Amino acid sequence: MKTSAVDGFDVLNVVGEYFQFCDAKDWDGMRSLWADVVTVDYAGVFPLEGQVEAETLKRTMAEVIGPIPLTQHMVTSPVVAVDGDTATVRCHLEALHHHPGLGEDERSTDWTLYARDVIGLDRTPGGWKVSSENLTLVHQTGNRDFVSDLTRLATGRS
Repeated sequence: MKTSAVDGFDVLNVVGEYFQFCDAKDWDGMRSLWADVVTVDYAGVFPLEGQVEAETLKRTMAEVIGPIPLTQHMVTSPVVAVDGDTATVRCHLEALHHHPGLGEDERSTDWTLYARDVIGLDRTPGGWKVSSENLTLVHQTGNRDFVSDLTRLATGRS
């Protein structure tokens, strides 16, 4: 099957929507972009790895990212490769997370990670769907215990 520039545009739009939905905490929107099973490797910064059912991924995103009042995922330098009914987007990712309930100092309330991301997509009758994501952590600033600190905050533990 011959691919076109439209395929590349459509794939890039799915990736953009993916991060827009994440920041808007639109879990149903995110779910609509995933294949039924997604292979994930989040470099240890998110509590899932391997082949994950999309409903489990949706629920975990809502549990972990949902309580964070401010997130901003910025995607730069995307490179799209389409080969028939599969596509890959390689990009740089800067992900800011902020929760004022973690303290007075931005060293405790903020966590920013910088990564390289490789997102795989498959063409389906319903459009392009994310089938894999592989994050390679490059650098991080702020509270490296952010996720575990959120868990303690949510459970009322010190």
